[in-house]
Amino acid sequence: MVFDDFLEIPPYSLEKKEKTDILNERLNELTGLHAKKCIEYRRMINSMSYDDYKFDNYPDIPFLPVRLFKELSLKSIGNDEVVKTMTSSGTTGQSVSKIYLDRTTASNQQKALIKIVSSFIGNERIPMIIVDCPSVVKNRRMFSARGAGILGFSMFGSERIYALKDEDMSLDIEKLKEFLDKHKGKKILLFGFTFIIWQHFYAELLKLKQQNIEFDLSTGILIHGGGWKKLQNESVSSSEYKKRLNEVCGIKRVHEYYGMVEQTGCIYMECEHGHLHASNFSDIIIRNPKDFSECNIGEKGIIQVLSTIPESYPGHSLLTEDEGILLGEDDCNCGRKGKYFKINGRIKNAEIRGCSDTYSVKISHNSEENSDNINYLIGDEGIIEKMKNAVQVKEPFCEEVVEFCDFFSKEVFAIPEAKEFPDIIALGFWLRKSNILSLKSKHINNDDSIIKLGRGIVFHVAPSNVPLNFAYSLFSSLICGNYNVVKISTKEFRQVGIVIKALKKTIQQFPIFKEYICIVRYLHSDSINAMFSSICNVRIIWGGDNTISEIRKTPLLPRANEITFASRYSVALIDSRYYLNIDDKNSIAKKFWNDTFLNDQNACTSPKKVIFIGEKVDNEEARRSFWNIMLNYVNKKYKLSSFQAVDKLSKFYLISNAVSGVLLMPMPNNIIYRIYVSNSIKIDMNYDVNSGFFFEYLCSEYSDIIPLCNNIKCQTIGYIGDKSIIKNIIKSGVIGIDRIVPIGSTLDFNLIWDGYNLVEMLTRSIIIY
Repeated sequence: MVFDDFLEIPPYSLEKKEKTDILNERLNELTGLHAKKCIEYRRMINSMSYDDYKFDNYPDIPFLPVRLFKELSLKSIGNDEVVKTMTSSGTTGQSVSKIYLDRTTASNQQKALIKIVSSFIGNERIPMIIVDCPSVVKNRRMFSARGAGILGFSMFGSERIYALKDEDMSLDIEKLKEFLDKHKGKKILLFGFTFIIWQHFYAELLKLKQQNIEFDLSTGILIHGGGWKKLQNESVSSSEYKKRLNEVCGIKRVHEYYGMVEQTGCIYMECEHGHLHASNFSDIIIRNPKDFSECNIGEKGIIQVLSTIPESYPGHSLLTEDEGILLGEDDCNCGRKGKYFKINGRIKNAEIRGCSDTYSVKISHNSEENSDNINYLIGDEGIIEKMKNAVQVKEPFCEEVVEFCDFFSKEVFAIPEAKEFPDIIALGFWLRKSNILSLKSKHINNDDSIIKLGRGIVFHVAPSNVPLNFAYSLFSSLICGNYNVVKISTKEFRQVGIVIKALKKTIQQFPIFKEYICIVRYLHSDSINAMFSSICNVRIIWGGDNTISEIRKTPLLPRANEITFASRYSVALIDSRYYLNIDDKNSIAKKFWNDTFLNDQNACTSPKKVIFIGEKVDNEEARRSFWNIMLNYVNKKYKLSSFQAVDKLSKFYLISNAVSGVLLMPMPNNIIYRIYVSNSIKIDMNYDVNSGFFFEYLCSEYSDIIPLCNNIKCQTIGYIGDKSIIKNIIKSGVIGIDRIVPIGSTLDFNLIWDGYNLVEMLTRSIIIY
């Protein structure tokens, strides 16, 4: 079915059955087209085990997460056929989607938009006020979604003005007055983006009205879009938005629209009853994040959008990062056929997008960027000054610090909410007096000719993905006799608050340590990093490769040393025959859960590769048993968020596009992703996967894992089997692997970590002859 056939049909006239039939035909046609002409698209859907590109029902057609257009150049045309490149809106530092259009797709976008909007405002062009500034529309060949929106809707204006000035987005009062006087009594179209209208149009009109200067827009029709995040934060609802605009300028007809640069032309307009509608050119499906099944009417889920337009790029079936609810189909009181729905907003943790939302973030971000404000959770500026001027280090494992750790341990166990968090309980156990004394016996000998002391001030940069990493870093240094400044993430974790509370009470009991601990939070600041780096004797950076590179821009004292914990990955090694002989396999599931799902695989010690070793028949039986039991265990304990579901699919598609021969193994839901790879070293693990995302590899001999171990980024092997065999492989001289632990113990902290002996690194040795 060619696209022109759709243009012959009124845009909201098709009932469910007839629309389903033509969408099945058109969307299958587009799937085959893009599979043939876009190699990246073909790789991605082939990795889902689709061996043909024909689907009985269009909801079964694979959907691409919209974020892929930020990562990949997805086009089904040659470079010489590209007539226009459109980019999405983005905040500072965000990558943006790039959408490549040929003449046919660009023309069809325009035709569809005309059909949809005309059904709301009529077929005649009318005077138009663009509530934005003219500089937004610059490069006609490559422009942003904001510019594209303005240009697209400009078609409906017989005469157009921009209501805002380029210099400062202020209201051009004289131009607006002149325009309204000229077209008094006529129907007028206003177009703009939700927050920009509120911030720079409504707010100015309100001020003017308070000065008895009023503008009459009672004949106006306002169309707006681009997101509600900022206004929702200010408790401004859609109904309040319309009410306020009516009060300030008399406007009565306000239509929001939902759309995106990845499917320009197929916008979803709001009807007179406040519902967003899918036209004949498009459809919408609400997906359950747990398994991507279709939600029923009234159920909240992730929005999938389908479009009959895109021929130059594979954008006909997309999974957004917005949440919504399907309200009904073919029965809206406005009389329009098709599905109608509402938007709840962005899924939690998703990047801000949309012209309105990204604009609001940019203007608020300008006031925060490079702020030099330090938030002291423990300690203050006075403590920092004392550290600079009066350092008196202690001997490692001195009696005072052992008692301090033990008191903290008991204090943590006494906080009722601490029991909700296994990582807090693990920290408490690690700091018990008996364990600290055990560590002392391993790390400190009784050689009178060597005295060990702390090195001085230690500046810790903790990661943002493991809540209690900062506490292990702090206590390791404190045990070694040092003063500590600890920078923790600005992310809010309940565990952090509980540990800070226990630390404060412990310091009250042991006031001597008040000057040894300072815990701070601050936004990225080169000057603050430089200040703390300039006074420290040891700098510890836990944040991975990018953080290490950034922090290393600031110099250290000549005799200061640095401990860096780079980006690394870990492996689960399962001897299939050994595993099959274990009676209590549920205990293995619990241990693997502790290693992985307990912290969403965010620790570098959490296995991301799972390797089964043994005969083929044993491997097949072991992996089937392992994953079935694991899934049953995880289903009872783990709640998958919408963001995680979309994120895992996105990362799988990126990997499948970059690495040939990977397959997504069938699972009943999205909680566990198993990515089969034919070669253990084919995946270089530069992919930041988490939340139950595993690469799976089968091999027959232990020696097959040597290439995997011979990688400096490989950190921990968690094993089920005979560790002596693994030890022999390590002794062969591989440059990777710093820890070999049983499955269930990969997160267990030790003072020898990542190949570093922290006691040696955090102390200095004074030799006496």
